[in-house]
Amino acid sequence: MTLTCLFDINETVLDLSALDSLFTDLFGDPQSRTLWFAQTLQNAMSAELCGRHAPFEAQGQAALEMIGARFGRTLTAADRQRVADALKRLPAHADVRAGLDFARAQGVRCIAFSNNARAATRAQLEYAGLSDAFADILSAEDAGASKPVTATYRQAASSLGQPAEDLWLIAVHAWDIAGAQAAGFKGALLQRRPDQAANPLAPPQVTAGTLQEAVARILAHEGRG
Repeated sequence: MTLTCLFDINETVLDLSALDSLFTDLFGDPQSRTLWFAQTLQNAMSAELCGRHAPFEAQGQAALEMIGARFGRTLTAADRQRVADALKRLPAHADVRAGLDFARAQGVRCIAFSNNARAATRAQLEYAGLSDAFADILSAEDAGASKPVTATYRQAASSLGQPAEDLWLIAVHAWDIAGAQAAGFKGALLQRRPDQAANPLAPPQVTAGTLQEAVARILAHEGRG
């Protein structure tokens, strides 16, 4: 049976730190990009808990206004468009191409799985030169919800025609791992930085410092290494 791994995209595959200079220019603070993405995630999760789903891109735009209010900056439509455009021009992390090439060489089916709309993820992967690395692109929007809602992972499994128990999620976010595990997936936490810590209440089956290491440990866990 083919081993299938789903890969979170923003921060796991693509490097959001490429936005730091733009956010510093817009908000005058070098930490504003980190604050913005954290606010975007908080917005999305809060909306799901309240039963008021909105597309992930809309949550990100709302977060821009909130960060602007925090720093006393009013963004123009042109400013917001600069951010939207920059999000489609993110580089991959340095370890990603080697990790994906290794995975495919080992017969792993690699699937992109993002909270973003499918078209937005496709544009991101094309810019990053990774279009060839994924067998398919899945969006959490297919379930009418955002990760980590259980339905998003179950919809992904249904789209792939595989039981959730046969699937792995690779992500840098402990909350994403927890959501995947709640749906029956196995989780591999990628820890490039110390703050990408595992949740002891939802420990991943695998932890690794690079994407290739994560794939190798998944293969070993499955008895294929």
